[in-house]
Amino acid sequence: MGTEEALEMAIKESIEVLGVDDQLGSEGGGGSRWKWQGAWWHMATFLEMGESWRIPESSIHMALDLLKLRTWPKFVVDREDGPQRDEDRSKMDCCHCELAVFYMILRDWGVDVDVEVPWIRAWFLKHQLPDGGLNCTPDAYGDSMKSSLVSTLPPLEAVLLYTDCDYTEEEKRFLDEGARYLIEHRLCRAKADGRLLNEDWLKPSFPRFFEYDILRGMRFLVEWSRRREKSVPAKVLREGLQLLEPCVEGDSVFVGSRVWGRDGRWESESFRLLLETGQVGHRNPWLSEEYRSVLASLRSEELPEL
Repeated sequence: MGTEEALEMAIKESIEVLGVDDQLGSEGGGGSRWKWQGAWWHMATFLEMGESWRIPESSIHMALDLLKLRTWPKFVVDREDGPQRDEDRSKMDCCHCELAVFYMILRDWGVDVDVEVPWIRAWFLKHQLPDGGLNCTPDAYGDSMKSSLVSTLPPLEAVLLYTDCDYTEEEKRFLDEGARYLIEHRLCRAKADGRLLNEDWLKPSFPRFFEYDILRGMRFLVEWSRRREKSVPAKVLREGLQLLEPCVEGDSVFVGSRVWGRDGRWESESFRLLLETGQVGHRNPWLSEEYRSVLASLRSEELPEL
């Protein structure tokens, strides 16, 4: 990361952008997906920094209106799932991970999303596949029935981290099956033969938005273990920590890759807050905090071996 002064300037710029940004209010909501300069991306970055409170109230209201009034409330797997009326055809369609990040932004800011937009939580639970995960590719629900780690983590995090009452039986199953999916895939490996699925997942990025890496997976598992009073196989965490070692020094984690920018996974424009918080090779306080929580869990509990 850069200096504290540079970070504060970047934060101020993003607040100013959100204060005048009207993309969330545009017809159909398509502006929310303008990588990487749209309002959604600024808000998601604040969420991952633990700074959602900095998001202007006007942006929160626009995001909420977008979801309530101008978003199609179904994941389109079959033709009958899609809008049938002309007035619905311009509505924004969502994938699981995008919708989950929206949900977490609003909940973290203080909106009771389950009251305002009750269909979102039901969406997550409905689209869990038999292997325990989710997939943003509609064909997976009628063909392979195989999940995607990228599609799975944000919905799991939304339910795990933003439930203020006891989990329902359906939510317990959702979380437990999601944890099983991660464990069976050893965070990053094919279940059948143990091959590494994606080398990029060994190098944590920040901000992640809806992208996956093994530290994100481990962080979910230790938090699931704490909240659900379940054990995580120690071997899974130990292997994950070993794979993460090239990006670790002491108890600090370095950003290993990024999903944005011309040399990122997706070629795109950027903004100052991304540049200040996601510099490859720099210590990252938010990733380091996640790493320390995994270490603490592994050291303090008697975890079973696989």
